[in-house]
Amino acid sequence: MSRPLMLSSGEFAKICHISRELLIHYDRIGLLKPKEIKSNGYRYYSIKQLYLFDAIRFLLDAGMSTKDVKEYLSTRTTEVFLESINDLVGNLREQRAILDAKIGMMEKLRYITERSLLFPKDEPRLSFWDELYMIVTDIPAVSEEAYIKAMSDHSEFCREVARVSKFPIGRIVKNLNVPKEGRVIGQQIMTWISPPQDDELLGDRLAIKKKGNYAVILHQGGWDNIAESYTKLFDYIHENKLVAHGPAYELDMNTYLVSKSEEDFLIHISILVE
Repeated sequence: MSRPLMLSSGEFAKICHISRELLIHYDRIGLLKPKEIKSNGYRYYSIKQLYLFDAIRFLLDAGMSTKDVKEYLSTRTTEVFLESINDLVGNLREQRAILDAKIGMMEKLRYITERSLLFPKDEPRLSFWDELYMIVTDIPAVSEEAYIKAMSDHSEFCREVARVSKFPIGRIVKNLNVPKEGRVIGQQIMTWISPPQDDELLGDRLAIKKKGNYAVILHQGGWDNIAESYTKLFDYIHENKLVAHGPAYELDMNTYLVSKSEEDFLIHISILVE
């Protein structure tokens, strides 16, 4: 009987399109050990192990860890395979949902950044807005410490619960008696999101900006002089005999994520009016 054909580690690696170093690593962790090791230390693999490598590559590509692949291969049956596939499909669907959310976030950021280049700066006007969904976090006190803590909580909730980025981000100003100059204090941090699949998951952190006509202004500059734009906006509302229905919504269209200079910051302010 002829001896079965054996492949050196180099030949095996070449056929599998991987490096010898990766084969050695698989040997060390017990995932794919050579069929035979000569006295001179040379490793040899059988033809049948090519099929085993195919299984390993499939499972790794599907999202299994090397530890899980090793455990699966030692216990695999039809039942175990179907159970594992169901788990992998569930994990991949979850990853797809996360990727879709990230793509949606990137598209929103691109959209608002491109739109900011077209809007007239510091000029009030009317604009119609469709319904907009937001994740909100209360800012419990008027202090820098409270704002930092709220921003930290907001970021964590978006990432860990809602599985989205905190961007595009902004603030909600419920008190419309804003100062004539300086900063305007927001009562909530908000993140613009796509319509959620599960309202209950977000609970009271989900808010909706109503559809309707809004008096808007694109403020250019930082937060230290944003009250000037609010003054212009309220003057516009008064001059056009409009009635404001708060709150005011601030959406960062170009701030620290995009520009290093506050002079280039663009913050979109909108207030529902009749």
